[in-house]
Amino acid sequence: MNSSLLNWCKEHSVELDSRLLLLADRVLSNDYILKSTPIAKVPKDALLTIRNSSMHQQLSQLNQSRVVLLSFALAFEIHRGERSTWLSYIESLPKEAPEIASLWLPTPEMDGMELAKELDSLCNTKEGIRGRHSRAQLEDIFHTSLAPLADGISFNDYLYAYAITSSRLFTVDNYHDVGLVPVADLFNHTEESTVEFESDTLVCGCCGNLSHSQTNDKQTVDIVTTETIEPHQELFNSYGDTLSNVQLAMDYGFTLDANEFDRVRFDGDAIAFQWEFNDNDQELFVNDCNLYIDSEARVSLGLFGVTDIAIIDHIVMAYEQSSKVAEKPLREYIQCLIDKIDARLKEYPMHVNITNAMLVQMRQDEIGLLETSKRRFKDLL
Repeated sequence: MNSSLLNWCKEHSVELDSRLLLLADRVLSNDYILKSTPIAKVPKDALLTIRNSSMHQQLSQLNQSRVVLLSFALAFEIHRGERSTWLSYIESLPKEAPEIASLWLPTPEMDGMELAKELDSLCNTKEGIRGRHSRAQLEDIFHTSLAPLADGISFNDYLYAYAITSSRLFTVDNYHDVGLVPVADLFNHTEESTVEFESDTLVCGCCGNLSHSQTNDKQTVDIVTTETIEPHQELFNSYGDTLSNVQLAMDYGFTLDANEFDRVRFDGDAIAFQWEFNDNDQELFVNDCNLYIDSEARVSLGLFGVTDIAIIDHIVMAYEQSSKVAEKPLREYIQCLIDKIDARLKEYPMHVNITNAMLVQMRQDEIGLLETSKRRFKDLL
């Protein structure tokens, strides 16, 4: 952490555990820290929220989503420069905003990709999906509702603030709603986190205290360890437990290698059927009525489309014994599935010129899952 931000933390009564080693690109421990230890306490009045913002009165009059309003609050604080309460925090933010995929426009190179489906849904929906907004939606909101509130803030300024805000905001409570937590930005992220954020979310909606009578109550957002930390160990936060690479790209601007929550979806309706099938410890099927191939290249039973569990068990046994399926009806079921996978593969253009690393990875991963699944079933014929 730079000295300016550290001084800001002291001035705003942010409590940091002395065993933390705060570096520019990560947070380490220089000693043992027990599980469930609060390693940081950030007063809620130090958070950058709509309530705390210099623009609170104006923004509270607008009927827009919380991320839209908080993003403009950040843009305004950036515009204020040295007059802003959060100057040191703002100076610690990256100069280049993360590549939030929800702000991208669908292109022919994305055809077939799960990301393209998400972008199409987003752009064809009037309101943002799950808090997301397309670039076109934001541009309309900015020029009609936000730009008149403050001179000197351009749409590009706002897009930067939106990308920062949407990728870093935390739920605070029912008074502040969401906000930016300065210390939280210091932690890198992984699927298995070692810290979590705690906050009393049910507070007085008028004053933000636990009760309206507790006027001296000092509310904080606490960062707490979820396991015992050893010396020199890096501490990690988590974006969420079940986010696919498409969701990570849309919301946070990055992807993971071998994301276990990735899926390649197929068009069609789910089968209203429950199978008595244990999908553990086998490579062919996942017990789900929806239509997709999962991150292990397993086919959902809904996509396979066969309700007879004896047939499914027979195919699994043949695969595990590296034998062929001889029965004609079963071979026809398998060939029908292969045809579905081939049709799905044809949705991806053969020759593309993609330079974006996230797009390249997501495309390769999806095609790889389809090809792997297809190969497993072809080996049965």
